[in-house]
Amino acid sequence: MQDQKITEIVSALADGQLSGDEFAHGVELVAGNEAARQTWHTYHLIGDVLRSGDCSNAAVPDVFMSRLQERLRLEKAPVRATEQVQVITGAVVASDAANDSSFRWKLVAGFASLAAVAAIGWTVVSVQPGSNAQPQLAAAQPPAGTVLAGSERGAMMRDPRLDEFLAAHRELGGATALQMPAGFIRNATFEGASR
Repeated sequence: MQDQKITEIVSALADGQLSGDEFAHGVELVAGNEAARQTWHTYHLIGDVLRSGDCSNAAVPDVFMSRLQERLRLEKAPVRATEQVQVITGAVVASDAANDSSFRWKLVAGFASLAAVAAIGWTVVSVQPGSNAQPQLAAAQPPAGTVLAGSERGAMMRDPRLDEFLAAHRELGGATALQMPAGFIRNATFEGASR
């Protein structure tokens, strides 16, 4: 019988895929053939290792161990270099800053600190207590033809041309203005008074 065929039968036997006469033939094969028995043992060993994570009942062949021990005996131990390491100890000398003798840098640093204190003071003084109004920096004027309409959320700018366009193309829009809650508008629709 071919080795590959034997391996396939032993694999199917180990996986529990054989039944009836095939099962009996597989058991006879493993019992009577040394190579099939070794394959059977290997498959079970692989299964044990996969299930437990360690190598259970895995005996290292004596021939391999004897060759390994012989080669280790023949190898020379590595020679380690014994060099003297000289440790140099010395005191760290503190030196002055490079710009310590320059009065100009001290003057610049003083003016920078004074400017920072003045800016913070100006900000504190300019804010009057009790007034929560923020200064308005710019105001945008609505374009000509824009109508301000009141809604539930406050004033809303409406462009009559956009309203006309949406009313003319109502069939392209959805059923409601916002079909699902979202932080952005996915499509625009016109909801007239008839809805």
